[in-house]
Amino acid sequence: MGNKVYSEKEIAIFNGVIALMEKGVNPYSIKVSDIAREADVGKGTIYDYFTSKEEAISQAILYNIKIEIESAYSRIRAKAGFREKFFEILYIMAECVDSNVSTFSSLLSAGGIQEFYEYLSEYRYDLSDHLSRIYELYEHLLDTGVKEGIVEKVENSYYRNMVFSSAIVGFSQYFGHRNFNNDISIEEAMEASYKLLVKGLN
Repeated sequence: MGNKVYSEKEIAIFNGVIALMEKGVNPYSIKVSDIAREADVGKGTIYDYFTSKEEAISQAILYNIKIEIESAYSRIRAKAGFREKFFEILYIMAECVDSNVSTFSSLLSAGGIQEFYEYLSEYRYDLSDHLSRIYELYEHLLDTGVKEGIVEKVENSYYRNMVFSSAIVGFSQYFGHRNFNNDISIEEAMEASYKLLVKGLN
């Protein structure tokens, strides 16, 4: 999927699927007629490009993941410093949670992921490509932090990825446990995540 060029019809179908998910429709219950109506194409058109609705939904999810990652990458690279870049990641996460437009959030909250896992697993290369892009982002942040003298150079990429992921997942728990974090503002949660990141990289 990485560098594949899609037709206007395929992109319309992808956007139709994502629009349904953004409306809260469970991907497990999406029908071909639903996709066709949302994409403004005929039902037969969908089968011209995909062998099943599961393939269409799976590829739409992967396509949207790519769009989300590239958009996030551009926003983060545009920030000037290490702290600003990392905080931009957290702002993006907060936006996804509050607006409920993230493909990840929509899929995981809707249930039925088991139904589509086997289809997504057929595109392991695409998922690995997306993950590699995220790791490139971590490397970009690390290089920025080293140049600013905030963190040390970490030669072990596995450890680097673990530290970034731990800090980010730690921040995401703020939203999952809001009832227990009434006395903590989102800014304080961001600062805690940043502190954890810097400590882990030094």
